[in-house]
Amino acid sequence: MSRASRPAPTAARTATRARTTATITGRAALLAATALVLSACAGADGAEGGGGDGEPQVGGTLRVGLNTEVACADPHQNSSNVVIFVTRQIADSLTDQDPETGEIVPWLASDWEVNDDATQYTFTLRDDITFSDGTPLDAEAVAANFDTIIEEGPAVSPLATTYLDGYASAEAIDATTLQVNFDRPNVQFLQGTATVTLGILSPDTLAASPEERCAGDVVASGPFVYDSYVPDSEVVLTAREDYDWSSDVATHDGRAYLDAIEFPVLPESGVRSGQLRSGELDVDTIPLTEDVPGFEGNGFGVTGRPYPGVAVNLIPNLERPLTSDVNVRRAVLLGTDREELVGGLFTEYDQVATSVITSETPLFEPVEGIEYNPEEAAALLEESGWELGADGIRERDGERLTLRAVYHLGRQAEPMMELLQSQLREIGIDLQLVLGAPGDLAQLEADGEWDLWYTPFHRAEADSARAVFGINGRNQNRADEERPVDELLQAQSEETDESARTRLITEASQELVDEAYAIPLYELAGVMTYRDVVHDFTFEASSRLWLYDTWIEQ
Repeated sequence: MSRASRPAPTAARTATRARTTATITGRAALLAATALVLSACAGADGAEGGGGDGEPQVGGTLRVGLNTEVACADPHQNSSNVVIFVTRQIADSLTDQDPETGEIVPWLASDWEVNDDATQYTFTLRDDITFSDGTPLDAEAVAANFDTIIEEGPAVSPLATTYLDGYASAEAIDATTLQVNFDRPNVQFLQGTATVTLGILSPDTLAASPEERCAGDVVASGPFVYDSYVPDSEVVLTAREDYDWSSDVATHDGRAYLDAIEFPVLPESGVRSGQLRSGELDVDTIPLTEDVPGFEGNGFGVTGRPYPGVAVNLIPNLERPLTSDVNVRRAVLLGTDREELVGGLFTEYDQVATSVITSETPLFEPVEGIEYNPEEAAALLEESGWELGADGIRERDGERLTLRAVYHLGRQAEPMMELLQSQLREIGIDLQLVLGAPGDLAQLEADGEWDLWYTPFHRAEADSARAVFGINGRNQNRADEERPVDELLQAQSEETDESARTRLITEASQELVDEAYAIPLYELAGVMTYRDVVHDFTFEASSRLWLYDTWIEQ
């Protein structure tokens, strides 16, 4: 049995948890000269950016530039980085996860117990919490959140449903005691309760339709509330004055230091960097690699933290004729030069992938078979009957070897995909690139008219692999029947022994690579630039923004 407890909150908690400021150090960018500049920028890893000195000041508005629209206001429905940057500020979770140690710590729940086979979780809730509409946050409200996620299903909440794998019921024993029951072991659920994907929303919010919630009809218990929500223009949050139930990871109690946070949507990187320099922005959440050195010092700073979870992968669609062939899938895997991708385009925080999940993920072990080998890739294609055509693209029975790859705008995603396109052309594959707008990605994925899907998934839990690849998860391969890898992925999610679970997730990762169900590319990091008047600018455990402790020097 496992148990955690939290002492009663004090009137004013001082900062006792040590954190380390994260600053960018250099690796090659697009040009060798840029690489030399980047290498001069030195710092330490950690979960915090921005100056940490001085007494925190209350007040001010933080302007955080986004590169793409905030596609949905509901944390249950959408898990993109941009959405989580916003929703993490408005919705609390049952627990929190220390970004330095990985420990699960109290938040809305002050205490919990887990039975021996991880089929029953019992949470004791704090009794002083309300939603921003004044409704008490009690056990019935939390149970309603889990019930709604399951009732609406994966079509509405694709990731939240995977966190509730095997969900049987949630029972309010009394106002502050919640019992969550599963019909099979669910080891990863406790960590899931620390994510905003399982953030707790008010009963009235749950009564609204999924479309209404996505459009901004969301009330939760967090330190900020929605003031305005225009997804393709700007989202504005304001501080909740009566907030006083921060998690054990936070460094203070009471209301947030900031009065407001504005998230303007600025797709052009040049506009964001220009506004940061002029003081119109305080933070750029996705700077270009070549712009990073210019923000190290002189009134600015750079911070970053590697993402845990599923690395940036290309995921083959098994329903498509070409990518149903393991030789074609493996040719893409072996024809990808990851060292060139990372060394040419990214920062030192970003690394070549050595497994399906990242080295920041609990239970990570590297796997074999991801090395660049274009000769073997060419041999596999020839084995499947693909011969080089006059223009260098392979053909078979009059058909060209053309693969359609869908990706979205992430940091350096576009030049990376263009470089990958060039690499695969060298082995005779015509990679056609489709840039999906945030509002279109769900429909593009559902339509299935793609061969390869660009996917990172950030979560500080090894079960992120099952969530993405498992036939009982998102099944992003679109497998039509259970595979040996699905059995391994499911087994690790039910295994309570950590060493046995590590072995299972490593075996599953190796199988994903051996069958090229996953084509790992690189481990991405969250890298941001900011004005140095911003202090205690922090990341939570999945390396997304957490702005409760952030303050601005007035």
